[in-house]
Amino acid sequence: MRNILIPIWILGMVILSGCGSSIRVYSDLDDTGRFEQYATYSFMDFTEGNKKTITGMELERIRVAFARELEQRGLQFVEENGDVSVKITVYHREAMDRYYGHPWRYTFMERAIAVDMYDNQSLKHVWHCAAVDELKYDPEERAERLPAVASEIFERYPVSKPHNSISYLD
Repeated sequence: MRNILIPIWILGMVILSGCGSSIRVYSDLDDTGRFEQYATYSFMDFTEGNKKTITGMELERIRVAFARELEQRGLQFVEENGDVSVKITVYHREAMDRYYGHPWRYTFMERAIAVDMYDNQSLKHVWHCAAVDELKYDPEERAERLPAVASEIFERYPVSKPHNSISYLD
């Protein structure tokens, strides 16, 4: 009997290890957005709250990861007055979930990175997307994961990736 219980326990642990957090991505867009016509973008400043709670190094890593995604979709960075303005905001909040198969709840910190795009000609908010996941406290782990998070966000962007040079990163 013991010989059967050990493989079942191992199988159970493997299955439960796959039940950890995963990134959830949410998006919305304005159908009147001229996404195929946008050629340039400018970044809006981070919020004062983000500047106070996130290091300048991490904010720059976030900006570079998003710049890479924008430029892979044919947009070029300009310091001011781009066709679109891009606002990146990082949110932290306490969240609650249930243990798998149990009535007990546990709390944890969640982190969301949101990008908002504004058409500077029409002055309309044309695209919003956010990725939400459990907060990783290790800055190196966040930095390592950031390009994948930005990529997942921009999978929802209405324009696919053409091959273009990267100007913000030069």
